Formats: sequence, structure tokens, C-alpha cells
Amino acid sequence: MPQGPRERLIVAAIELVRERGVAGTGLADLLERSDSARRSVYQHFPGGKLELIDAATRAAGAWMQRVMREVGATMDSATLLVETIRQTSANLVDSDFRLGCPVAAAAAAPADAVAVREAAAASFEAWAGELAAKLEGEGHPREEARSLAGFVVSSVEGALLAARAARSTEPLDQAARHLAPLLARR
Repeated sequence: MPQGPRERLIVAAIELVRERGVAGTGLADLLERSDSARRSVYQHFPGGKLELIDAATRAAGAWMQRVMREVGATMDSATLLVETIRQTSANLVDSDFRLGCPVAAAAAAPADAVAVREAAAASFEAWAGELAAKLEGEGHPREEARSLAGFVVSSVEGALLAARAARSTEPLDQAARHLAPLLARR
């Protein structure tokens, strides 16, 4: 199914923010990458670039939450973590360490991008909530599941940043090696 200008702009924003961050993503780049006219941005996102990046952050966050739910339905939480990290590592290597997490990049948005940072926080919270529900279903007490899930999301995001900076998957490998046993404990 062909994408309209709104969807193309969101996809372009996700791609560019993954590579350049919020501050490094310009309107001209978004227009070029999405093959959209300037008027399309303001027609679909009256608040301009930051409103578009807010929508892109929410879309990326919702996509990951959906993946966690769908893929997670077929495996336990420790396996889900290891598989997620394995795929993240492969994506990082395939991009020559250029493409990070668009939600993490949004979390590091400039101070004037409050809505973008709030969208990132909501995504992290949703991911942790998804994992916490899974952990609780596996027998972890509710508060432990919530705390552990938040810790895992923060740890994996930090490992991804460190891996990208070091141009090595070792930080992600370490995260998988040390976090998976925590999830498997009941």
C-alpha cells in the first residue's frame, strides 16, 4: 500500500533522528528524504519539525511495543531480551554503527523540544510496562517486575549508546549476558 505524505514524513523523521539526532535533523533533510513538499509538513504537522519528530517518536515507540508484545508472546522474557539485543546488534553492524534508537535520540532532544522528550519518556515507560506485565505473568512479584523492567529498558538503551560510540557490539553482548539471568530468576 502506498504511503501518503504524512507517513513518508514520519518514516523520514525516524530514519534521520536515528542517524543524526533531533538537533541534527533539519527540515530540508526531512523534505528530501520523504520526497514531500514543504506545505505537507505544515499541513500534517502545524507545529513544524518538532511536532513531526514528536509523532515519529511516538510511532517508533508504539512499533517497538507492538513487536515486544507479538514476538514476546512466543517466548519467555529472557529469550525476548536476548533476541531483541541480537537483532539490535545486527542492525547496528549493518548500519556501520550509524543508526541508533530513535526514541533514545528523542530523549536527548534540545531543551525546547519538551514534547519530543515527553514522547520518548512515554515510549520507555510503555516498553517497561510491556516487559513488566510479561515478568509478572512469569511469576515475578508486581513491584519487582516493574522495577526490573525499567532497569532492563534503561540498561539496553545505555548499552546501545555505548555500542554505537565504541563501534562495537560488546556493550550489548554484556547487557544480554548479565540481564537475561535476572529475568529468568523467579
